Amino acid sequence: MANTYLDQPHTEGYLDVGDYELYYRRFGTGEDILLGLHGGPGMPHDYLLPLAEHGDNERSVVLYDQFGVGRSATPAPGDFDRYTVNHYRTEVDAVRDALDVESIDIYGQSWGGMLAQEYVLEHPDRVDKLVLANTLGDTQSAYESMRGFVDDLPEEIRETIEAHEARGEYDAPAYLEALDEVYSNHVCRVNPYPEPVQRAFDDVAMTPYGLMWGPNEYVLQQEARLRGWDVRDRLSEINQSTLVLTGEYDEIRPTIAADIADRIPDSTLHEFDDASHMPFWECPEEHYDVISEFLSQ
Repeated sequence: MANTYLDQPHTEGYLDVGDYELYYRRFGTGEDILLGLHGGPGMPHDYLLPLAEHGDNERSVVLYDQFGVGRSATPAPGDFDRYTVNHYRTEVDAVRDALDVESIDIYGQSWGGMLAQEYVLEHPDRVDKLVLANTLGDTQSAYESMRGFVDDLPEEIRETIEAHEARGEYDAPAYLEALDEVYSNHVCRVNPYPEPVQRAFDDVAMTPYGLMWGPNEYVLQQEARLRGWDVRDRLSEINQSTLVLTGEYDEIRPTIAADIADRIPDSTLHEFDDASHMPFWECPEEHYDVISEFLSQ
């Protein structure tokens, strides 16, 4: 498989979704669409580039930056009204419409998986197959999972983190270095991070991330717009064939993925050994095979 995914033939540009435009890349020429929904909220789609391998003359893989992220449109200063679940769910449908297809397959990763669940519950007739990768069914359980890995750190590292958080010093080098103990074990276990992953980390749009969650995934603000989000009681409504993915060391623990799979009638759970939150980089061959088999069924 290609190491530099952008070396593959692809098109890129901007999708008109109403009163703004979204930057996208399309791999393959097929009429069937696999739409990738990135995480964050606010993390550019670059880190999802391994999905490009699934583009061919039958299927196209479309990756895009959500509103306020990467090279897509950003709001006017002080205008934060679009940084909501409702807006981003509506945006997915606008992307589908701009691609001129009636229905799509969706690969939603992390926050993108939350968005995928929202979309399929709102528009069940517009989704064919669903991949829920390294994601959550409710905010509180996922936050407790992620924060638990901070609590499990050695005392000296944990105290450094807690001291900086108490002072609101979320950008302090010592704080970021301490948190990397969690990232390197439970977000991406490839060392060093692949260049697209590092680029996405460097370019995270902190405005939507901060408003919807907090300064990082290990701090959920009281006023966060995603606080209290919970669709678990509605997952039984999803009738699409669904693949739920998790990693052995995922910051969103495999028990959460298993609970999601248990609630969706036609679902399959796959756990990647020795992987965490990005198995498409950590176990690329296995990930490719699992997705290919699921899409071809």
